[in-house]
Amino acid sequence: MAIDTHVHVNSLVLKNQEEHIQEINTNNQIESVINVGLNLSTSKESILLSTKNHKFYSAIGIHPLYTEQEDFQSLYDLAQNQKVVAIGEIGLDTTKNNLEEQKKYFIRQIIIANNLQLPVIIHANNTNKEIIEIFEKYVKPKYGCVFHCFQPDIESLKYLIKNGYYISFAGRITYKNAKKSLEVVQTVPDELFLVETDSPYIAPEPFKNMRNRPNNIKYIIEKLCEIKKRSYEEIEEQTSKNARRLFKKLK
Repeated sequence: MAIDTHVHVNSLVLKNQEEHIQEINTNNQIESVINVGLNLSTSKESILLSTKNHKFYSAIGIHPLYTEQEDFQSLYDLAQNQKVVAIGEIGLDTTKNNLEEQKKYFIRQIIIANNLQLPVIIHANNTNKEIIEIFEKYVKPKYGCVFHCFQPDIESLKYLIKNGYYISFAGRITYKNAKKSLEVVQTVPDELFLVETDSPYIAPEPFKNMRNRPNNIKYIIEKLCEIKKRSYEEIEEQTSKNARRLFKKLK
């Protein structure tokens, strides 16, 4: 069964939360999902969902677009829950003109993850090089990281592979204009790639520009099968094995 390593079931834009929860719980092709926080409030909600639904695990963190008024001590407190498997999603995003503030939050949260012996989930919107610069100048994740929904950048990818960091593939690899993303798929070693829907965002073909659903994980796996010339079961098994290696608290 598949492990979807990045969903936002309690997203700030998602109104039909219960429908998505039910879809995950009843799909016998989905082993588990990691529900990812965007700020403290969605992180708390994610933990609550994971305690009520056995397929759900949580990542807690402050997204670079939500860096206002957040306190870091709460992350330590929330991370004591056994179903919290990562700090994330954290990183840098050029959508807002406050990159220096984002960097402070990012560095602080990597330190928290290292102290808690947890991996991190990276959000990098046109900022792969800036994030690598932070790794080299300030602090690296000690317990692994994944660049979720990786934006294609072969030079940065070489650094990530060299350091044993994971790359997560989402709906974009199914798009007709995804040539650079397909090159990334071909370059990433088998032991370093994961799958995600990023639901309710970034729906794959044939649902592009629609609300993404958890069941759409199969389209991403099918595309990986096509590119890597492997069976569905092989990709499913490999990505689930990789997910458990990175997110050690998954059961």
